[in-house]
Amino acid sequence: MPTLVPYQPAHLAALSGLQLPPEQEAFTAYPADLIPETEADPDSLDVSILDGEDVVGYFVLSVGAQRDKYLPEPDPAGVALRALSIDGRCQGRGLGTAAMVQAAEVARQHFPQAEHLFLVVNARNSHARHVYEKAGYTVWFQRDGGEYGPQWVLRRGL
Repeated sequence: MPTLVPYQPAHLAALSGLQLPPEQEAFTAYPADLIPETEADPDSLDVSILDGEDVVGYFVLSVGAQRDKYLPEPDPAGVALRALSIDGRCQGRGLGTAAMVQAAEVARQHFPQAEHLFLVVNARNSHARHVYEKAGYTVWFQRDGGEYGPQWVLRRGL
């Protein structure tokens, strides 16, 4: 069972070494590329995923502008879950699914006004969609992803 903790600078080395399978690179961002931006955003929370003491993944929870850019209109009751990455060497062990279940508790703690989490999954990324659905997320609506193609917006109540 993974542990979710707020990102700490001590996690940067492990997150900088995080590896993704080539077929997943088009669908997420590397944590080291996002951390400077999200640390400067008071509406975002960087979350590290630990397996024991090893940092094996990362995601971001956001409200405000970083949340609303994914939606047709602002949703003050929602928290966007962005940029999930699990090191490819650790995938297939249920860490991503368990982390996505636990993300609801982290969101409740840090964003007490929130009623649900939501995330965006590219329609071509069936593996990720399966992980999210196993964690209790359901399709909310589909959106046009522009150059990336259609995307599913999934959500899970808190």
